Amino acid sequence: MYYSHPCSYCNKVFYTFNESKFDAAKTLYASIKQHLIDYDEDHKEYDFDDGPSIDTNEVYAAMRESKDRPAGGYEV
Repeated sequence: MYYSHPCSYCNKVFYTFNESKFDAAKTLYASIKQHLIDYDEDHKEYDFDDGPSIDTNEVYAAMRESKDRPAGGYEV
């Protein structure tokens, strides 16, 4: 299954293919957080500042699930 979630600052969609929804949430959180750091946007947003455990659960609750690869997204 494909799971996707947008960046909390720039809205780029990140996606991953995984059998486990929770593992997908961990991957998406870590990838988006690193993206924010790499592009010096981490200090501009506050959605991913609660810590990995809380933020992973927030991504889990909000991410989208699809049998098809999201169009225009960034695979992680």
